[in-house]
Amino acid sequence: MKLKTILPCLLLVFILTFPSPSVTQSRDSSRLYQVAVFPFMIHSQENLDYLREGINDILTSRIAVEDRVVVIDRSIVERALSEERPLRLDETAAAKIGVKVGADYIILGSVTKVHDYVSLDVRLISITEAKPPVTVYTEQKGIDDLMLKIGNFAQSIGHRILGGRALAGRADEPRYPLITHAFTVERIKYGDILRVYLEAEDLEGEMIRIGTLVDQAGYGRYPISWAFLKQPDRKHFKGYLQWNTFSSKASILSEGTPITLTVTVFGKSGRKSDTVAFPITFESGVKRASSYQLPSPFDQKDVKKLGNIDIELMDLTNWRQ
Repeated sequence: MKLKTILPCLLLVFILTFPSPSVTQSRDSSRLYQVAVFPFMIHSQENLDYLREGINDILTSRIAVEDRVVVIDRSIVERALSEERPLRLDETAAAKIGVKVGADYIILGSVTKVHDYVSLDVRLISITEAKPPVTVYTEQKGIDDLMLKIGNFAQSIGHRILGGRALAGRADEPRYPLITHAFTVERIKYGDILRVYLEAEDLEGEMIRIGTLVDQAGYGRYPISWAFLKQPDRKHFKGYLQWNTFSSKASILSEGTPITLTVTVFGKSGRKSDTVAFPITFESGVKRASSYQLPSPFDQKDVKKLGNIDIELMDLTNWRQ
């Protein structure tokens, strides 16, 4: 049976069988959070517009948490999009539109299909609170369980928005490392020096290392790169990881190559922070990464180098030959 014919059935199954997140959320706070879901970008030579519609329907139906989280009507978001007409729907443009429609959080995403390989990149971004984005990135062969992954992500959004408040004050909860701020550029020239800025804390003072992963659509995941923290940085640090993106394995990188770079801080006994993910695209016409203005708190003088990212990219065109 073709995917186009079974997609409505899958959507109905998700709506009927996934338990509502409202039953697990705390009602201690009276604040109502509003979420704006933006149309997903589709990168494919095939017409996959039906995926965009199905993804939007699943997210809209599963995000809402009674009296706590609501999804802004799709028509309002689309009207604001048509009025702003951004040349590129990146995080900056989407955040501007999110403010316009009264959103506390925005959801951006893309589906990329290269030959038989499909990658899904979904981001939950806070625009009213100082929280790092939450990203789900997956790459697979075929699109059979793509909607399952979307459903799982949608199911976790209520917890991501409210969970910290629901758990606050519980003495039996472990104190995991917490990434409080994170930043890097979204577009970079191949061969440029990329800096990934992080600030993190651990009340126990037991942060040990930072792990960086890179996923490349159509290629997969590269081995993890480690940066080990010195003793003064194990309770709190503010600094950057440096990555020379030129690779000895690729003299060039195909224009528009998308990757997702994810960073996690690890403590003792397997304790770790939430993962912070950065979608990055390699484009030849963009300015140097070092010329971007840094946001607070990374625009101050006490930002130091924490280590290097030792990952060498492959050019997908040459790799498949």
